[in-house]
Amino acid sequence: MKKKLVSAVMSAAMIAGLFAAVPVMAEEETPENTITGDASADNAFVVWGWNDDIKNILDGPFKEAYPEEYERIVFVNTGGSDYYQSKLDPILDDPSNELYPDLMGLEVDYVQKYVNSDWVKPVADLGITAEDTAAMYQYNLDLGSDTDGNVRALFWQATPGCIQVRADLAQKYLGTTDPTELAAKFADIDTIIATAKEVNEASGGKAKLLSGYDELKRMLTNSRTLGFYDENDVISLDENITTYLNTAKTLYDEDLTFNTEQWSADWYANMDGDGESSNAAIAYFGCPWFTYWCLSDTWKSNTILVPSPIATYWGGTGLAATAETSDAELAATIMKYITCNVDGMVAINAMNSDFVNNTDAIAKIIESGASADGNGYLYPDAGQNFMEFFLPLADGLSAKAVVAEDQQILSLLDTQTKAFAAGEKDFDTTIADLKAQIHDTFSYLSVE
Repeated sequence: MKKKLVSAVMSAAMIAGLFAAVPVMAEEETPENTITGDASADNAFVVWGWNDDIKNILDGPFKEAYPEEYERIVFVNTGGSDYYQSKLDPILDDPSNELYPDLMGLEVDYVQKYVNSDWVKPVADLGITAEDTAAMYQYNLDLGSDTDGNVRALFWQATPGCIQVRADLAQKYLGTTDPTELAAKFADIDTIIATAKEVNEASGGKAKLLSGYDELKRMLTNSRTLGFYDENDVISLDENITTYLNTAKTLYDEDLTFNTEQWSADWYANMDGDGESSNAAIAYFGCPWFTYWCLSDTWKSNTILVPSPIATYWGGTGLAATAETSDAELAATIMKYITCNVDGMVAINAMNSDFVNNTDAIAKIIESGASADGNGYLYPDAGQNFMEFFLPLADGLSAKAVVAEDQQILSLLDTQTKAFAAGEKDFDTTIADLKAQIHDTFSYLSVE
C-alpha cells in the first residue's frame, strides 16, 4: 500500500532527512526566495514554484485570459528544485504565514508525498469534475491521486520518454540518420549495449553512445510495475531495478560510457563534443521538455527522436490547491485554464512547445501544424513531426507503481548503483544494502 506522509506526523527533522538536496547542492548557499507581487495585500493569492515555469504561464496566456484575477497573484520562486520542499513544508504547516501557498507546483518525483497528505485539497472540492479531466492521460491522473483515488493535483504536461540522437554523429558512427534504422539500434537493453560497443569501436572511444549509464535510469525506474514495497509493507524490488544495476555494471566494466553523472558539467560538455578532438555523446534519454529545454545549440536542426524501447515517462509539473487556500474559486480558475481548458493548453504550447496533457488540445495543435519541429531542434531530413512523434508514446503509460517514498529511495538507488558499477561490492551485497537503507530511512518498511 502507499503510505500517507501526512503533515501532522512529519517533523522538520524528518523532512530534512527525507528530502535533502543532492550532495553537490548541499555545500552551496540556499538562495533567497524571489517574490513577485504584494503578499501583504488583503486579496493576495500566493502561488509557489521552484523556477519561473508556472510564472511564465501566469504572466502570458493566463494574464491575457484573466487580467483582473492575474493582478492578485503573488509568485514565490524558491530558486531551484533542490530547495523547494525544505522551504515549502514549514510554510504549509503555518497557514497564518502571508506566504502560505494558495496554489503550488509539484514535481512528479515527489507529487505523491503531497497528494497523500493533509496539505492538499481534492480537485472535486474546487468544482473540477471528471468531465473536466476526461482528455488527460490516465498516468498523470494517477500521479496526482491519493491512495483512495481522489485527484488532488493536475498536470499540464505529458512527458513520454524518448531517446534523442545527434544526427551528425549518428551518420558518422552508426552510418545512418534514418529514424527507423536508428530505432532498431535502441530496440532493447541488449541492443543498446551492442550499439554502445559499435560506437566505441568506430570512434576509438572519443564518442560514446551515452554520456553515462544513468541515461537509462529514468527509462527503467519509471516503467516499473511494482512499487518499492508490497501490501504488507515488505520492501520489494521490481525487475527493472535489477536490470538497471546489471546494465550499469556492464557499461562501466566495458568502458562504454564516459561515466558522467546527469546534469554535471562533463555531462553537458559531451553534448557539444565532435567525437574526435573532444568527447561526445551520441544519444541522451529524454522526453518532450528535455528536447527543447535541455539540449544545447549543437543539437539545433540536428536531433532525431527515437522511441524509448520501454514505455516510460520523465517529469512533469502538477498544480495543487492547498487545504487552507484563501480562494478556492480562483484556485479552480487557474487550474482549469492551465490543465483542462483546450484553448489555454494550446496557448501554453504556442508559448513554450510543451506536449500538453490533453488529447483534444494535442489534436488541435497537430491540425494547426504548430510545434512541428520541436522548437527548431529536429533534423529536417528525418521528416519527423514533434507532436505526432510523441502522441502514440503517451498512450498507455502507467504510474501505478509510484509511491510517496520514491524520490528518496531512488536517491539511495543512485548511491548503490555507483558502488556496484565501480566494483566496490557484489550484486547480492548491493541488493541487501539497498533494502537495508530503505528500511533505515523508512522504519515502517521491513526487509524479509
